Amino acid sequence: MPAQVALHATVGARYTSALVHDSIVIPVDVQPAIGPALALAISQHTSSPWTPDANLDVSWSSLQRHESGTTSKFNSVTTIAFTVGVRREIAHGLTARAGFGAIKHLPSEDIGMFRTGTGLWALGTASLYWTPSALRGVSRDIGLSLRYDVHRFSTAALHADGFTSTQLVHRLSLGIGMRVLGKGATAP
Repeated sequence: MPAQVALHATVGARYTSALVHDSIVIPVDVQPAIGPALALAISQHTSSPWTPDANLDVSWSSLQRHESGTTSKFNSVTTIAFTVGVRREIAHGLTARAGFGAIKHLPSEDIGMFRTGTGLWALGTASLYWTPSALRGVSRDIGLSLRYDVHRFSTAALHADGFTSTQLVHRLSLGIGMRVLGKGATAP
């Protein structure tokens, strides 16, 4: 059974849409800057074309306030997501994955919209992983990863300040990955 388990790591960059949007007088957005993203995926090879896996994803970036054409940094946030899902090769060297799980935002300082902490939010994810034919197998399946996920966001502090609706947040990451342990093609 250990030969059927594989560990895959991906390093890249992530774009995240606004966590907070307000436009009563002038549009104001609070949004993480583009930042680094790391992912570890463990998968269990089966005889089925569908491969179950679990993915731990960590990213961090500064938080930016966009208002009247200016941008100011005011905090930073580490985001941790855990998902379970399935993946399948959809073309030679191209694997697709879908999953669901949870995401948590951990600010560097519990101030402002984070002054009362953050919750745990449901997360849906889809990704593609492409391994060029020259890099398959022998080279630990080095390839490119494109990942999208979506979740809702709010905090008790935002709710207390009158933001009673949650914000739909989209995240997109692009990375380079490789199989770290195990045999056979893997992809997060």
